[in-house]
Amino acid sequence: MVIHLQNDGPAGAVDEPGRPGRQLCLTAPDEAVIRKTEDDGFAGTPLGALLERRRVRRIAVVGLLSEMCVSATVRTALARGLSVVLPRDAHSTYRLDEIPAHVVARVAEHALGDEVELAGASAVVDFAAPPC
Repeated sequence: MVIHLQNDGPAGAVDEPGRPGRQLCLTAPDEAVIRKTEDDGFAGTPLGALLERRRVRRIAVVGLLSEMCVSATVRTALARGLSVVLPRDAHSTYRLDEIPAHVVARVAEHALGDEVELAGASAVVDFAAPPC
């Protein structure tokens, strides 16, 4: 199951709804799109209920920004008892002042603690349906 969390920013922001380049390219008919306005993908969205309904216990989190939306969503997933995989090549961010983006992303990973499974590459992440 693939769930896309799409951030809706305020008017004039790069992530303002309706701006060119914001449309998602879905590749499977069962992919879900959840719109959000907070960093945390669970805050004010049906994400938690959708995962519970599908009996999901392990998720991979990818996307932007490593230290903001990715981090907030991972922290809530862990607090809800989910197992979280964070592929190192599937999240990123922008430079912060003089700190390069790749350094910010690595620090964000480690700030999440040892409950998160850091995968070296998204290609090695494997999921299987839970036993009935």
